[in-house]
Amino acid sequence: MGVMVMEKRHHVFVYGTLRKDDRNHKLLKDAVCIASHCFTEGRLFDSHQGYPFLVQSTDSRVVGELYIVDDAQLSDLDGLEDYNGVGKDNLYNRVEQVIHTGTGDFLAFVYVLPESKNFKNMKLIESGDWFLYQKNQKTSLG
Repeated sequence: MGVMVMEKRHHVFVYGTLRKDDRNHKLLKDAVCIASHCFTEGRLFDSHQGYPFLVQSTDSRVVGELYIVDDAQLSDLDGLEDYNGVGKDNLYNRVEQVIHTGTGDFLAFVYVLPESKNFKNMKLIESGDWFLYQKNQKTSLG
């Protein structure tokens, strides 16, 4: 009789190009969405390279979606976010933060700008919502 191995499940909060209807959401096509509108503490910045960065902060909110992923999906997300492990020179660091949803709070992984990186030249996204920001950018461009 074979041994059944339970694959670990992880909560992941996404706030940029991984959100539904954005270009990298395909990596989450088999993941379970448990909150399509939720938020976490932080400040959102436009990298000016087509994606946002979340900077850890307690004075603002970032809007996103909450998913449950397995080990393989988490590994794919790490690849996209250029996360190579704690203490490495990562594009994003993966940290755990509290995510607030309509049905309660969850502890989830969030990809954030490493503290060593400079965000001074990036534009603060006041709304904390990447989708809303992009929509407003298109509107203001005519």
